[in-house]
Amino acid sequence: MRDHGAAFFAASTAVDAALVCGALLLALRQARTGWRWVAALGLVLVALALKGVALVATGLDIPFGVMHVLWLDLIVVAPLAALLALRTWPSARPALRAAVVLALLLAPVGAYASLIEPDRLVTERARVPLADDRTGRAPLKIAVIADLQFEQLGSHEREAIEHVLAERPDLILLAGDYHQGSRLSFERQLPDVHRLLSKLHAPGGVFAVQGDCESIGKAEEVFAGTGIRLLVDETARVRVRDRTVSIAGIELRYWLPRARAAMRRLEEAPGREDVRLLLSHRPDPVLRAAAHSRIDLFVAGHTHGGQLQLPFVGPLSTATHVSRAVAAGGLHEVDGNRLYVSRGIGVERGQAPRLRLGAPPEVSILELR
Repeated sequence: MRDHGAAFFAASTAVDAALVCGALLLALRQARTGWRWVAALGLVLVALALKGVALVATGLDIPFGVMHVLWLDLIVVAPLAALLALRTWPSARPALRAAVVLALLLAPVGAYASLIEPDRLVTERARVPLADDRTGRAPLKIAVIADLQFEQLGSHEREAIEHVLAERPDLILLAGDYHQGSRLSFERQLPDVHRLLSKLHAPGGVFAVQGDCESIGKAEEVFAGTGIRLLVDETARVRVRDRTVSIAGIELRYWLPRARAAMRRLEEAPGREDVRLLLSHRPDPVLRAAAHSRIDLFVAGHTHGGQLQLPFVGPLSTATHVSRAVAAGGLHEVDGNRLYVSRGIGVERGQAPRLRLGAPPEVSILELR
């Protein structure tokens, strides 16, 4: 995959705007007969399809690069075409007028989704009930950070860390995807990354797992010297006030025998009094667990809540096998097992569009009672 930057996608949008608006102007100058509109639309679609094939041949990523092109066409090209179509407003039919208004509204929606919501960090809270033999004198507070997924470390990531520290959690869990960018960028920022992550402290400790954006070796580099423990198909047991907590962390490839064995050990270990947590990057391991298993809570990230959620529809894409309703984020029950999916802090990078709509970035605070 080639590294297509902002200039590449800007050029693609300019070509699409020229094609669409040029065809529209040509149709408006001619007699407004139906066949001229159909012919103009057909020519534009053919030209756009050929351009799309050419872009893929030059290394446009499927699906993220294609999504980026389509997103820019929606929020830039469609409103430009709608502005030109306003010339037909006095004689336009109601359906055309509605289409023009909707297309114009795409511009402010796109500006919000691209420039505002990706930085609108919120704190999501959920209460997780525990069996009577695992309740304590006070709730167990767990902070979850998922999908920092930064290219350049900045104020957004620092704000997320400060939000977590302000909550004074008993445990902090990091659910993968830390840096997404070039190796050179990663090495340059590593000292700053270590300084930031070293701020994370909790009485029960800070635990992390590997995500899609890093190998296990890269994850070890991320946490070296920070006091954060990377769990790779293993279980840590900690004491938090009057309770014991068992935390199993599994690698990205949750389907491998060693990852499945780590989950099975957590499920089948004897005892009823310890609180059991399974931390993974993707939420999919919950689908491999026994129904009503001994694990009290599965914690994951990965989905970003879809990054784009539509009313009454939910996320359009989630890259997981759990249902879209679950992948949208929050606390859910899957076959009698409780699963919390964080929408995460960052956005998909590379060739993907940098957007969030209906799925703001979150720091998650879970209270186990």
